[in-house]
Amino acid sequence: MGVFLIAFHEQDPHDFNFFLKYKTKLDIDNADIAVMRDKKTGYKELIVSYKTVSENTYNVYICDISATTPCPVFRHESF
Repeated sequence: MGVFLIAFHEQDPHDFNFFLKYKTKLDIDNADIAVMRDKKTGYKELIVSYKTVSENTYNVYICDISATTPCPVFRHESF
């Protein structure tokens, strides 16, 4: 199991690359993905959250997706 985020071109979906690979041997549950946008500045964030089943840890990743290369902004893990 793991969390994988892929960036792909909207005109050519075969042109893609992984910008987040987080491998874990645990099952995940309660996964959620959201996109936040600020239309004035053009800033976009991708927010991914999930819970690991056996350890009961909650994880949140936030990536800046407003540029051509996504950039991780924040990562949080708690019990």
